[in-house]
Amino acid sequence: MNNTKLKTHSESELMIQLKRIYSESIEISKEDKRVLQESLTTNYALLGMIGLILKDKARILLGKKQVYDSEVKTWCMAIETTNDDLEEIADKYLNDEFNDVEEFIFRKVMLEYPANE
Repeated sequence: MNNTKLKTHSESELMIQLKRIYSESIEISKEDKRVLQESLTTNYALLGMIGLILKDKARILLGKKQVYDSEVKTWCMAIETTNDDLEEIADKYLNDEFNDVEEFIFRKVMLEYPANE
């Protein structure tokens, strides 16, 4: 297992590191997974990368909406998501007590993917 110490990176450094981790299928430590789960950013490309690594469809959906990083967008678009996924995300976040990061992700997904799409 790779000890990447993701907590020490700026957003741009983190993006570079996450792309390498994802493209090379590098397994990350539990601590790094925790750091990613607690990461709060408005950068949809970074959220998409975090989603790809954590297999978190809510974050992947946000990565699909961003237009600044074509590589991340392509990777996120390759992950199939359905209306059932949106319902599952809503159920997960509405039924559980969640922290500020989870609430932020949920709100963004619900704003980006309205019920009529």
